[in-house]
Amino acid sequence: MITVDSTEKEIHVTIPRGEMDPAQIEAILRPFRFTSLVAGSAMSQGEAMRLAEESKAGWWEKNAHRFTPPQG
Repeated sequence: MITVDSTEKEIHVTIPRGEMDPAQIEAILRPFRFTSLVAGSAMSQGEAMRLAEESKAGWWEKNAHRFTPPQG
């Protein structure tokens, strides 16, 4: 069961291992990370989108093996 707790300064989300695979969690967290990166930034929306795409591509290159079957 996923739980959400809130304090005055933070929100804590607990996801038990086994409830979701890492790719699902990454997909859920990506928009939060993006929003956090651009909050208060002077970069344009276009620059932010390019940065997000580069980040996703780099992450996938490093982690694809964790989510795809080995090619033989």
